[in-house]
Amino acid sequence: MKLRKKIIIFISFVAILGIGATYLMLHVFLLNRFEKLDKAELERNLSKAVAAYHQELEKLRTGLLDIAVRDETYQFIETAAATGSADSGSTAAAFLRSSLEPTTYPMNHFDMIALLDLGGQPLYGGSYDLPAGTVTPLTQEQLTLIKLIRSRLPVPGTPGESRSGFVNLDKGTMLITLTPILNSSKDKPVIGTAIAGRMLHQDGIAQLWEDTLSTMEMSRLSTPLLADSGGERIWTSPVSGGQMSIHTLLDDLFDDPGMVLTLKEPRQFYNSGMKSLSTFRMFYFISIMLMLGSSILFVNRFILRRMSSLVRNIRMIGSSKDLSIRIPSSGQDEFSEVEVEFNRMIDSLEQTHDELRQQSMLDPLTRLPNRSLFFDKLNEAIAAVKGSDRQIVLVFIDLDHFKTVNDTLGHDFGDAILKETAFRITQVVGRHDVVSRLGGDEFTILLYDVPDEDSIARQLSRIQEALSMPHRIKGHLLYNTASIGISIYPQNGEDADYLVKQADLAMFHVKETGRNNIFQYSEDLEAGIRRKKVLAQQLLSAAAGNEFELHYQPIVSTGQFQVSKVEALLRWNSPSYGNISPAEFIPLAESSGSIVGIGSWVLRQVCADMREFRSRGLELTAAVNISALQLMQPGLLELLLELLDEYELPASSLELEITESVLVSGDGIFLSLQQLRAHGFRISLDDFGTGFSSLSYLRRFPVDVIKIDRSFISEMSREAQGDVLVKAIIELSHNLGLRVVSEGIEQREQFDMLCELGSDELQGYYISRPLQAQALYSFLEQGSYYTRR
Repeated sequence: MKLRKKIIIFISFVAILGIGATYLMLHVFLLNRFEKLDKAELERNLSKAVAAYHQELEKLRTGLLDIAVRDETYQFIETAAATGSADSGSTAAAFLRSSLEPTTYPMNHFDMIALLDLGGQPLYGGSYDLPAGTVTPLTQEQLTLIKLIRSRLPVPGTPGESRSGFVNLDKGTMLITLTPILNSSKDKPVIGTAIAGRMLHQDGIAQLWEDTLSTMEMSRLSTPLLADSGGERIWTSPVSGGQMSIHTLLDDLFDDPGMVLTLKEPRQFYNSGMKSLSTFRMFYFISIMLMLGSSILFVNRFILRRMSSLVRNIRMIGSSKDLSIRIPSSGQDEFSEVEVEFNRMIDSLEQTHDELRQQSMLDPLTRLPNRSLFFDKLNEAIAAVKGSDRQIVLVFIDLDHFKTVNDTLGHDFGDAILKETAFRITQVVGRHDVVSRLGGDEFTILLYDVPDEDSIARQLSRIQEALSMPHRIKGHLLYNTASIGISIYPQNGEDADYLVKQADLAMFHVKETGRNNIFQYSEDLEAGIRRKKVLAQQLLSAAAGNEFELHYQPIVSTGQFQVSKVEALLRWNSPSYGNISPAEFIPLAESSGSIVGIGSWVLRQVCADMREFRSRGLELTAAVNISALQLMQPGLLELLLELLDEYELPASSLELEITESVLVSGDGIFLSLQQLRAHGFRISLDDFGTGFSSLSYLRRFPVDVIKIDRSFISEMSREAQGDVLVKAIIELSHNLGLRVVSEGIEQREQFDMLCELGSDELQGYYISRPLQAQALYSFLEQGSYYTRR
C-alpha cells in the first residue's frame, strides 16, 4: 500500500475518531448536563409553585384576619352569642353592612365566609355568587364542611393558631383558612373562629403561576397518580412532547394528601443545547473537513512530494548505474538530511566500487594483475602493435609438482612459493612487461616489443633461471621448476584468447614430455594435442561400439616346449585415425579414467575366448594386464568371480599382470592383490627392471611370476658378461620361488640362451606375433609348441 493512501487513511481515521469522540462527549456529558439543568430548573420552579400556593393561602388568611381581628367582628360574635341569634339587633345589622357587605367577597377573593362561636356553631355564613354579585346562605356542602372542620380540628385558642389549606368539594377544590376572632388590641380572649374559602378554578391556578414558559396544574389525588409517584412526595414523569413534568403531593386542611401539584415546562436548556450542538456539529464537521483537507495538502506538498522526488532521484541513479550522480539538496528538514546522507552513502559506494574494481583486477595473494586485467592488457597490446612489424610474446608458466608442496607441507608453504615466484618474475622482466597470475600455480607474462628470437631466448632464459632458484621457507630449502609455453603475436595468431590457448598447449606439451623446459607453440603441436583429445573422447564409447579386438601372443613353457599360456593384447581401430598403438591409447585411457570400463570389457572377452578354447580342447591360461585404477576400484574381485562362474572357468585360467608402478601405489593395492591371490588368481609382475620399485617389494607383495622386460633381452649376447643381468634376475626370482617369463624374444640365439639360463617361459616374435583367436587356434594345431591334452 502506498504511503499516500496510508496517510490519508490515518488522517481520516483520526478525524472520524475525533468526530465520534466529540459527538459522544457532547451527548454523554453536555446533553446529560443539560437534562440535569432542566431538571434542577423544574425542581426550582416547583418550589416556587408550591411557595406561590402557600403565598395564596397566606393572602387568603391575611384577608380573613382583616375581618376576624376587628372590634366590630368581636362585638358581633359577642352579641350574637349573648342573644343566641346573629340576625337581631342594630349592632349585628351595622356589622353586616360595614364588614360583610357583598363587595367584601370579591375584594378579598372569598367565595365563602363563616363566623363560628367557641362551640363551632356558625353565627354567620355567606356564600358569594359571582355571576349575580350577591351573598347567599351557606350551601349544604359548605355547612357539612364546617361540621367536618369542627369535628376534626380544634378551635383556635390563641391569636397565632391560624390554619390554612384546601379541601376537595364536589364542585372542586377550595382553598380555606381558619383564624381566631379577636379584638383589635388582642387583649381579650378568643371568642370564635373565622373561616374563609375560595374555589380553586383553572383561572385561579393561572393567577397563582404566571410563568409564560411553564404551566401549573392542580388535581385531586387519584390511584394512577399514586402509582406514578412510587411512594415519593415529589416525582417526575417521562419527557413527552418536549415537555418535562414534575409532581408534588399537597396535604389538605386536615394534613391528608389530597391534591397533586403538577408543573410542566419545556426542556429549555436541553433544546437550547441541542440547537447549539447542531450548530457546533456542523461547524466542527466543516472544521474537521477543512483540517483533513489541509493536512492532506500539507502532507502531499511537504512530505509526499519531497519523498517522491527523493525516490525518483534514487531510481534514476539506480537505473543509470552512474555513481557520479548526486541528489540536489534543498531546505533544512529531515528529507534534506536524508538527501545529504544518501549522497554521502553514494560517495562511499563510489569509493568502495573503485576500490573493488581495482581489487577485482588484482590477484589477492600476489597483487599481480588477475585474468581479467591481463586479458585487458593483452587486447590493448594487440591493438597497439596491430598493423606494424612489432611482435608480442605471451609466456605461459605452470610450476612443476606444486600440488605436492601443498599436499605435503601445506598451503602456507604453497602461498609463500607463489608470492616469491611472482616477485622473482617481476624482477627479471622489463618495466613495460605485464606479469599476471591466472589462477592456481599458473602465471602469464606479456613481453612487449621483443625484436628477435635471440632476445626472446635470452629473456626466457632469465625467467627460467629465476624460477629454478631454491626457495627458503620456514627453514626449508625447496627446489622448484616450471614448465613454460610461449606463443608469439602475430605469427601464432592475432586473437588474445587464441594466443593464451596456444601458449597453454605449449606448456601442456612440456608437462607431458618431462617438465622443466620451454616450448613454443606450433601447428604440429596443436594437431598432436587435438588428436589426443579426440582419441580420449572416442575411448569412452569404443567398447560399446565394438571397436576393440583382442589378440593373443603365445607363451612357451621351456620344460616341454608347449604353449600353455597366452597374453591377451588389446587392439583398437579408431573411427577417426584407424589402428592406434596400445602405447598411445592405453595412457590416454588411464589418464581419462576410461581404462576401468575398457578393462572390464577385456576381462569378459578373455573369459569368453577361454571358454571357446576349452570347448575345443585347448586348456590355456590367459595373462591379462590390470591397471592400477582397476585394482583401486571396488568390485574387481566380485567381477572376476562372476565371470568365472558365468563362463565356467577355474581361477587358474587367468593370470593378472601388473606393472612395477602399481607396487608403490600404497597398502590398498597390497590388500587387493592379497584377496585376488587368495581366490586362486596368479599375479604376474610385467616389465620387471624398468621401474623404480625396490627389490623388497618382491618379498612383500603377493607376486607369482616375473616378466623380464624386452630391453634386457635385446642386449643379451654370447660375449662375456652379455647375459649377466638376465641371469641375475632369473636366479633371484627362482630363489624367491617365482617363475620367470622372458618377453621380447626375436632371435633364435636369444631363445637358446634363455633356455640355458633357466627361464621358465618364453615369449616373443620369434615364437609368434599376437594372433586373433581363430588364428591362434590354427597356430596351436599346426605348430610344434602344442600338444593336445
